[in-house]
Amino acid sequence: MPVRLRGASRDAADLSTACVYVGPHSRFANPFKAGDRAPSPLGPPMDAAEAVDLFAAMLRGPVGRCYAARFSQALRGRDLMCTCPLGVPCHADVLLRLANESGDGDVIRTCNSLEGPQ
Repeated sequence: MPVRLRGASRDAADLSTACVYVGPHSRFANPFKAGDRAPSPLGPPMDAAEAVDLFAAMLRGPVGRCYAARFSQALRGRDLMCTCPLGVPCHADVLLRLANESGDGDVIRTCNSLEGPQ
């Protein structure tokens, strides 16, 4: 089963072709970041889990489902590398589940086990 690793894009390239960098500045990056104020500019800063939850919710939306399907195909069977520390929630965990769970990818779980459309 593929795993999440920590490192930069050059580390993923050096590691193997079976590892994909999904961190900042990649096409798989999470647009929501811990410390950002969301979902509104007046809200309190998000923590890592909230940023991951928003990423998963985005992939469950009508436009995000197209991205989820593409991401799933591109990442299936590969290790994913991000800059997030391994002990904190990371969108790479969402991408790993999306790409490697059996089924058609309709269910997108977060660290809080939220589920998308059934």
